[in-house]
Amino acid sequence: MMVRVLCLILFVLAGMIRAGEWAESYRTAKSQAVKENKKILIFFSGSDWCDAGRIMSRDLFRTKAFQELASRKYVLYNADFPKYTRLGQELEERNKRLASRYGIHRFPAVVVVEPKFGTMLVKHVGMTRATPKQLLDKLSQIEKETAKPYSPPKKTASGKTAP
Repeated sequence: MMVRVLCLILFVLAGMIRAGEWAESYRTAKSQAVKENKKILIFFSGSDWCDAGRIMSRDLFRTKAFQELASRKYVLYNADFPKYTRLGQELEERNKRLASRYGIHRFPAVVVVEPKFGTMLVKHVGMTRATPKQLLDKLSQIEKETAKPYSPPKKTASGKTAP
């Protein structure tokens, strides 16, 4: 039984790695995202028990449309919470802190963050509210909205901020 579970986990993880370039740690994802001027897409999953997460991995992350969007806009990180295998105490603790920071209590969840300060831009939890296609459309829309460069408000001659 344990051998079957381990094989299933390895199969799922291998599929996720092939589906795109997933950073090995959040710290690595953050430094890469800052360097490449990309956002971080964090996938909170339970690789060995969450069927909805497997569906999301298969029907969203492996699509050509997602891979093209991700390669241009995101650094990917999978914060995994398996039940039947151990990731190691340090990685498990880091993933728990990350889930706590972004208020993740259900799986699967996708969070998009700005890498420099970790500001959350998008949070989508579960599969019941949207199909993978709808989530991809939502990510594309968010990219359009957040692609505009930030410019601080201008001050008027009186020193007040102009609208």
